[in-house]
Amino acid sequence: MPCQTYELSRFVGDIRKIVETFKDEKKIIDAVAPLAQKFAATLNLNTDNLIESNNEQGFSLHMLHEEEDHSNAVFLFAWLPGRGTRAHNHKTWGVVVGLKGEETETWWRRLDDGSRPGRAKLEQQSENILKPGSVSAFLPDDIHTVLNHTDEISLTLHAYGKHINYTGRSEFDPEAGTQKPYILKVD
Repeated sequence: MPCQTYELSRFVGDIRKIVETFKDEKKIIDAVAPLAQKFAATLNLNTDNLIESNNEQGFSLHMLHEEEDHSNAVFLFAWLPGRGTRAHNHKTWGVVVGLKGEETETWWRRLDDGSRPGRAKLEQQSENILKPGSVSAFLPDDIHTVLNHTDEISLTLHAYGKHINYTGRSEFDPEAGTQKPYILKVD
């Protein structure tokens, strides 16, 4: 029996209901994660326009949905081979599902109290390989690094409580001990 399509509009409608029902962000990501997997599994991707990733940034974000107030944002990310991000937080809940290829996530723990502007002390905690169909979820202050460790473009589906360029999130350099605002170019 063929898999029934789970349309973007239905996925977003379900996210709206979850956010209205739960105020605890852990409960939100627990409820959104299986729906994001379902949406990713039935997503029929034409990857031609995704292959051309932003070379300067190392990846591209393709907006699928965003509310007027920037909530319930859904993106497709295309990660160039050998490229990724520095350590960063999101300042919103998030759920990521692997679509194509693999990426390595390195998770960090913040050791300082955040009282020194522009400074942060991080300690590496763990690594995870995100593969097609697997899920990664995080809370607003969780910090991770993403790297496409393969020699092919990697694609991931992302659902956020709020568009990440409107949350006041940060990028970190664990070696230098620095922190700065983190804004991405969206295609």
